[in-house]
Amino acid sequence: MHDAITPKQAAMLLFVFLTGSSIINIPAPLIAISDNESWICLLAAAGLGLLLLIPLVSLARRFPEMDYIEYGAKLVTRPVAAVLGVMLLTLQVHMTAGIIMDISMFLNSSMMRNTSYGYFTVLISLAVALTARVGIGRFAGMFGLLMLSVMLFVVFNISLASPGFHPAYMIPLFDEGFKPIWHGIYFIYGFPYGELAMFCMLLPLVRSKARTQERTGRKLALAVALNAASLLAVTQATVLIFGPLSGERKYSMFEVARTVYVTEIFERLEALMGYSMIVASFMKATIVLYSAHLTLNSLLKLPRDNRQLLFPLAFLTTLISIAVGLRGQANWDFIVSGIHPLWVFTCGTVPVLVVYAVSLIRRRVV
Repeated sequence: MHDAITPKQAAMLLFVFLTGSSIINIPAPLIAISDNESWICLLAAAGLGLLLLIPLVSLARRFPEMDYIEYGAKLVTRPVAAVLGVMLLTLQVHMTAGIIMDISMFLNSSMMRNTSYGYFTVLISLAVALTARVGIGRFAGMFGLLMLSVMLFVVFNISLASPGFHPAYMIPLFDEGFKPIWHGIYFIYGFPYGELAMFCMLLPLVRSKARTQERTGRKLALAVALNAASLLAVTQATVLIFGPLSGERKYSMFEVARTVYVTEIFERLEALMGYSMIVASFMKATIVLYSAHLTLNSLLKLPRDNRQLLFPLAFLTTLISIAVGLRGQANWDFIVSGIHPLWVFTCGTVPVLVVYAVSLIRRRVV
């Protein structure tokens, strides 16, 4: 059965999902918002992400083999659950289009400037759709090795860049009070920790024995903790290298790789970070598109293994990527930093918490 995964694979997919594009894209805007206090924002947002796991795992345990819309229909009626499902679907489509757009912009601006943006978008969308179509059981096995290579390159990059670190840059300044910290928490919770709400569609696919249900939650929590450690490492490495200019360095790890020079053996390592950026984002886009197709199938009461709507959904995300991407990088940066966190909170976090609260109330009443 290709639509089933083990608890270990679920934890690995969660790590890939949270780390994905964020390991390259998070440092610069987070540092621009919160300066040297970025590590405080990151730890606080990761703590909120761990708390969000509680309702997700609890609902999956209480309603085994039922997805978010199915147990939502039992708890808050089918019409309300359908509205919540449509809200989640809009978030998933937006995220898939955004990740594909981000990869295309990176390739177009940093590697192949003379190639049309549309070519990248179409080819990446096709690759994501084809990978999602094989089923989560198959691509979950492949993503583990790919993510391992990405993390090895990131560690390798940070290690070689370490001679250029300036520890004085790490000291928190608090020159603007706590306002930048709250803003930073808002931003990084929306991208990526609040996004794990969409795992409400993937957790029903986890096949585990009753006695290992608790272990599934622990493995997912470990994945969030490892992701927080990874993002903390790349963010602090960026601060230690560039200092006050860190917030102006788009694709921070790519820029850090450009500073590496160890005699004439190791230099110009940005190609490795370019690979990491593309592969990690590709994996996250695949997970989100697969989750979106599960949501659409559930809304239409189709079998989970139905693949007929996957390519139309991918075509829709391609059109959105091209339409929004043509408006320029500045417009996309505004969407990511301003609109996306609110979208995640409104269409992801709040509905899950509402359904969870209703489940607690009904359990007490019964």
